[in-house]
Formats: sequence, structure tokens, C-alpha cells
Amino acid sequence: MTLRFLSEKMKPFPHSQGKSAIDRHCAIVYALHTAIVVIIISVQLAGLGGSQEVFPKVMSVIHLSVCLTLFMFWRLHRLSIPKALSIVALVAQTIFVFRAIYFAQERPENFLQFFLLNQIASLLAVVFLVMCFVKYTPFIVAALSLSTYAGIAAYLEEPALWNIFGFFVGAQIFLCVLGELLRRNVLHVNMENISLHMHAVRLNEREIEGYLRMSSNDHPSADDVDRLFAMLTPKSQRNIINAVRMHLRSHLMDDCDLTHFFPALTKSEVDVCSLILQGKKLSEICQLLDKTEKNIGVVRTHVRRKLNVPSNQDLKNYLMEKLADRRQKGVD
Repeated sequence: MTLRFLSEKMKPFPHSQGKSAIDRHCAIVYALHTAIVVIIISVQLAGLGGSQEVFPKVMSVIHLSVCLTLFMFWRLHRLSIPKALSIVALVAQTIFVFRAIYFAQERPENFLQFFLLNQIASLLAVVFLVMCFVKYTPFIVAALSLSTYAGIAAYLEEPALWNIFGFFVGAQIFLCVLGELLRRNVLHVNMENISLHMHAVRLNEREIEGYLRMSSNDHPSADDVDRLFAMLTPKSQRNIINAVRMHLRSHLMDDCDLTHFFPALTKSEVDVCSLILQGKKLSEICQLLDKTEKNIGVVRTHVRRKLNVPSNQDLKNYLMEKLADRRQKGVD
């Protein structure tokens, strides 16, 4: 019952993290990586496993702080997953280097096991980087890991370490090469999908180029519009004009009604209210208006304050009720 409840609660998470299946996949992998780091370091800090020396625990606290900070920046849309995961992986690997040097000098009890666990953690870091299709960073992390291993093994003169050095070399190289091939294949598949979508909407490359140029201009001139339509075939021109007419018939009156019935609202507040009335989710509103969840939350707060919406009432239901009441009064 508990697992089912958690599954239902977590189900919307990946769908709110990106437009494509790849974006959602990377979001799940990154969230899983963060959860594993939090659990493992929490176990160590609680004294239930790992080295209990002061220096390794301080390094673990730094690792955990960086990991959670970067995760928060990603959730606030300040960092992309590849950048956040790359930074935390490089910081973690730097910490592993310092801990390996500490173990080699101080040689606490079971220090060889702790050193090998560090190398396994580096290997897992490469796995997560590869699973998120990160470029270059897996090779850097692997190079740092193997260099540290070779240096410490030579310093300690432990034959047991050299006996399994080949395993770590082969595993790191295999993962890095496999990850790069996987990343390139995913990029290639994405390009093929784009080509298929272009074919599905029956637009040629020249028409797509014209549309993209037009879309990137916030204030297109009459010449820009003419240039776009000159690139389109007559059929594409008719399709675009018909689509615009349908959109205006479906949505323009809604905006006018909201502006008329709620004159205190600004244009951005009307836009948000209109999408709320259409049943759009928060993630969809953010994508459609190109704003962050924090921005939309502030707008919703302003709307509730201006319209005196009770704190215990759903904003969508309140807007629907008020619109119905005011339209009825207008008819009467």
C-alpha cells in the first residue's frame, strides 16, 4: 500500500521535467543519483558504515552540501542536468583524491577497503554521467580516478592493488567509450525524429527555415511576414492562416471576457488565468508562457489577492464561478 502511494505521488515528477522522453529520463537518473548520495553519506555520518575518521567525514559533508545545492539550482532552473551532474561528479572525484591521499598516509583500520570503495564510487559516478549522456566529463573523471589509483598503489607498494588495477582501467575505458557511442546515437535518433516531424507536417527545409526566423523575432515587421509567406507553398499558407483563425476563435474571446470581468488584472495575470481555466497544469503553463514555476506562483498569488480569493478555495473553481455569475448578470 505504501509503495503504491509513493508511486502515485512520484508519477507526475518525470513528466514535469522536460518536453522529451530523453529529458525525463535524465531527470529520473539525476534524482536517483542525488538520492543515493544522500542515503550513503547519511549512513556514514550516522556512524553506521564507512570511515569514522574526522577528515573523511568532513569531506563527505562537503560532498553532500555540493550535491544538494546543485540539485536545488537544477530544480530552480538555474542549471541544466549535464552541468549540475558534471560539477558534482568533478567535486566528488576531487574529494575522493584527497581521501585516498589521507588513507595512504594515515593508514587507518581497513584503509585498503575504504580506498577501493572510493574507486567503486568513481566508477558509479561515470555510470551516472553516461546514463545522462554527458559529454567529456566521464573521461575526465575516469582519468582522475585511474591516476589517483596508480599513484596510491605505487606509493603503498601493495601488490593486491595492482592485481585489480586492470579491472578498473578496463571498466572505466569501456564505460566512457560506450557512453560516447550512446550519446552520439541518441543525438542521431533525435535528428531523425526532427526530420520525421518535418515530413509529417509536410514542410520542406526552406519553409522550416522561414518559420524559425520568424519565430525568433519578437517584433516582426511587415517585410518579415512577407518574407515568411514567400517561402511557403500556397497550401502551407492556407494551413497557417486557417490555424490562426481557429486559435483566435477559440481563445481570443476568453481573454476578452477575463479582461472585461476582471479589469484589475494585468495582461500576464490574464494569460495565467486563461490557461488555468483551460485546465493546464503548472508545468504546461510554464512552458507556454516561458516562465519558471516561481514566476507563475507569484502571478497566482497576485491574482488571488486582487480578486480576494479565499485561501481554502481552488483558483480555477473560483474564476469559473465568478465568470458564470457576472455573465448571468450581464444577460439579466
